[in-house]
Amino acid sequence: MKEKILRMNLFFGLFVLTISSILLNRQVAFMKNWYFCFAWWSFILILDSLNFRKNKVSPLSKSIKNFLFTAFISVFVWLLFELFNLRIKNWTYHSLPQNLFVRWIGYFVAFASVIPAMQEIYLFVEAFLRKKKLALFRIKVTSTLLYLSFFIGVISVFLGLSLPRTFFPLAWLCFIFLLEPLNYRLGNETFLKDLEKKNWTRFWSWLMAGLTAGFFWEFWNFWANSHWEYSLPYLNFWRLFEMPVFGYGGFLPFALEVFALYSLLSFAYKKLQRNVFLKGLIFVLLLLFYMTCFYLIDNFTLIR
Repeated sequence: MKEKILRMNLFFGLFVLTISSILLNRQVAFMKNWYFCFAWWSFILILDSLNFRKNKVSPLSKSIKNFLFTAFISVFVWLLFELFNLRIKNWTYHSLPQNLFVRWIGYFVAFASVIPAMQEIYLFVEAFLRKKKLALFRIKVTSTLLYLSFFIGVISVFLGLSLPRTFFPLAWLCFIFLLEPLNYRLGNETFLKDLEKKNWTRFWSWLMAGLTAGFFWEFWNFWANSHWEYSLPYLNFWRLFEMPVFGYGGFLPFALEVFALYSLLSFAYKKLQRNVFLKGLIFVLLLLFYMTCFYLIDNFTLIR
């Protein structure tokens, strides 16, 4: 039964995406506000089914519990970049629902799709690249390299926040330098470990996942009534949808940051598996963090 449902998700996702697009085209008020969410979550179902059909495994097939955890912490991961945006001011939101409760639910549902979507795209791409010879060179990981990487990460955060007009791109790089050394020390999955073994498949697959996700983010955002608009302090021209073409380059390192953040948060989640009280406390604190960030978005990023 489970396998049948996973296979049927392909047709269910295609059906939802098609109906959503038709309703949007007919200017149905509800879909004008929610099209982006319907498009992404139906796309996630489509890809999950395709991944299961090809590999006999997918995020939904492995564990619903882990899938929901991924969606929940996806909100946290994206909100880190929303906090950066309060300073760098690269994007603004427009035509969002006026009702606060509905709008905040929309934030949560949209942001919860980020990591699940990128994971599904990564797995889809990785299945094709797995047997390709993509290695460039081997990296020797030393303590000096790890400390240097962390130092670059700290400097990147400082420069990005203190001089955002000039160094705003560092927001899409800093977490790679900060977290890859930490994940390596903790024994988590990292690109450093892969490159140490001269295995570049995951690295290229995540880069492709970032660029692909970026294209679809901008594509579906362009047609939705509730949407964001992106601008750069420089190179703010040659737009593809709402994004300047040079802005698409940011989706490449963003994918690597998402992987690094997810690897660290998954490690923390596993460590807390048996501590029900602490897990419950962190859950409540995260919800409070989410609501605080939603409030800040409403007051500084949302254009009414």
